[in-house]
Amino acid sequence: MTILTTVTDAEAKVVDAVRELQAPVVEYVRKGVDLAGERLPQVSYPATFPKPVEVLDSQYEFVTALLAAQHDLVKAVAETVAPLVGAQTPRAKATAKATKATKATKSAA
Repeated sequence: MTILTTVTDAEAKVVDAVRELQAPVVEYVRKGVDLAGERLPQVSYPATFPKPVEVLDSQYEFVTALLAAQHDLVKAVAETVAPLVGAQTPRAKATAKATKATKATKSAA
């Protein structure tokens, strides 16, 4: 078992725990809404406002796109610095070989 396997196993357990807690949390919120609904006056939601779920979906899409962009950036930086720590990635090795071949071709010409 590698360190990465250990980490991903722990991450999977965290995700499972979050999923298992969703139903009880929603049930407690439902009970709170029922209790509050009996005691608070009825209010109307402004028609000009986006629905809360629409805001949630919009922000989820934004954060997902932002996270993807950050992943691309951090991955590119990690691949760039990998040779400094002796951890070249397969892509970096291929790029290094191509660069050496290009330099060899240019110097022969």
